[in-house]
Amino acid sequence: MKEERSLRRKIFNIIEIGASGHAAGRFFDVFMILLILLNICAVALETVEPLRHKYGSEFLYFEIFSLVIFIIEYFTRIWTCVEYRPKPEMAGKGNFRTRFIFSPLMVIDFIAIAPTILFSFIGIDLRFLRVFRFLRLFKLMRYSPALASLGSVFIAERRALIATLIIMLGLALFASSIMYYLERGAQPEAFGNIPSSMWWAFATLTTIGYGDVVPITTWGKVFGGGIMILGVGVYALPIGIIASGFANEIHRRDFVVRWGLVANVPLFHGLDANLINRIAKRLRSQIVESGKLIAYEGEKADKLFLIVSGSVRCRNEEGENHLHKGAFFGARSLLERTTYHANYVVTSRAQLLVLDAADFHHLLDQYPALKERLEKSSNKDLNKDFGQANIDDL
Repeated sequence: MKEERSLRRKIFNIIEIGASGHAAGRFFDVFMILLILLNICAVALETVEPLRHKYGSEFLYFEIFSLVIFIIEYFTRIWTCVEYRPKPEMAGKGNFRTRFIFSPLMVIDFIAIAPTILFSFIGIDLRFLRVFRFLRLFKLMRYSPALASLGSVFIAERRALIATLIIMLGLALFASSIMYYLERGAQPEAFGNIPSSMWWAFATLTTIGYGDVVPITTWGKVFGGGIMILGVGVYALPIGIIASGFANEIHRRDFVVRWGLVANVPLFHGLDANLINRIAKRLRSQIVESGKLIAYEGEKADKLFLIVSGSVRCRNEEGENHLHKGAFFGARSLLERTTYHANYVVTSRAQLLVLDAADFHHLLDQYPALKERLEKSSNKDLNKDFGQANIDDL
């Protein structure tokens, strides 16, 4: 039982933790992403008659291979899902697995494989169900934080989106009803009833304007012009809601990550959560490639740098040191309002959090405790307390 649990945990780390775990997880994520994308391409190319006749067997073999992989993945996720539970002794209970099977992502996984299984084993023509194979594209939500964020936006903004949908449908019904009375005499084929008029209403309100149905009476044209103006504003509402929600979700996640990074920087250990919050808001992320000079000796100090990942070489006349994750530099120069005391070169691709001088001094003025900590840390004996190895320009 212990060996089974250990194996299940290892597989869980690969398929659920994925790229953030280890090399096997990264390989699995990349493999599944490529397989999903190739499946979408295959579904589209299979509809091209010459390609289907020439490579029909290859398409079939690839579909069988993909189906086997997706089925194995599906049932493996069900087997390992109990590792989500905090208490291992609860792993044998089926209720959690049932809830997991009916979770949104698992439902998408099932729909992505079910049509092919039905087509293969049921003796009726279900080829129209093959269109559901395109749902395999949504499996990418497991491997793309951005797609997951977009899904969260739809859930969070569902009330606003439903409200705008009601407004849009109401406006379309209103426009088609008025146009029915204005145009039915002149164009009984196009505006002979309200459902027929709704085609014109939707085409106009969405600003598509196919031009196949247009008003020809004077009052119909006047009313149609007003509906065009309303359509520009009303039908842009859901786009604005989704765009705004998506931006807020990305910023929120980015802020949570930055807050965690700041809280884990040894310099800020033990600081008040409100102060860490203020610091995190003022930091901006910067990716620097290997070999690039970040700051040089004698340059006016205008930034404090925190190393999130990668390494930076610090060199001056006193010697050379290497700074790694969790280290920071530029603080002493900012405190003294002087120049940097060393040259800083990235030795491996680094992610940095940067705090501008104006924000730095503003924080010190507002929070004397932070200023006191920075001043004390200028004593090299105290550097050990911050876990900073070989920091010259503190």
